[in-house]
Amino acid sequence: MKPAAQGRWAPLFIGAVVGGPTARNRPVSDGVGLLARLADEAPWRPTDEETGVDVVFHVPGPLIAPDYEGTRTGTLSRRDRLIAMQIAVPADLNTRGEREVVRYLADRHVEGVDLARTTVARRKATLAVDQAVPKARFVAEHVHDEG
Repeated sequence: MKPAAQGRWAPLFIGAVVGGPTARNRPVSDGVGLLARLADEAPWRPTDEETGVDVVFHVPGPLIAPDYEGTRTGTLSRRDRLIAMQIAVPADLNTRGEREVVRYLADRHVEGVDLARTTVARRKATLAVDQAVPKARFVAEHVHDEG
């Protein structure tokens, strides 16, 4: 069940669908967890005047892998005020260093939130995406500043 459907709206959610946890994809899973914790630290204000963004990284594993590349728009729920964004993680991302993995994820995350904002703006009957954008940028800046 989506977070907003449970009565907890927030401007940004970050999660992952892992195609089977392994030692190989653990750095990616850990990186997604770091992004989610950083996003929780970014300030925001409750509102009924915008759409939130639910970013889900699709991490390949031994059971399943994404059948697409890049970022795509998932479901847009006007009732829940939430748009889902799906980001396919490349299978070779785990071959990079930990810092590079996290930076890659942070950059794709910002791109996904920007795409969500553009998608929602095109659908004029939907409330704008406002607070998710600065939250995503907060996360990316923190990741890149860490060194």
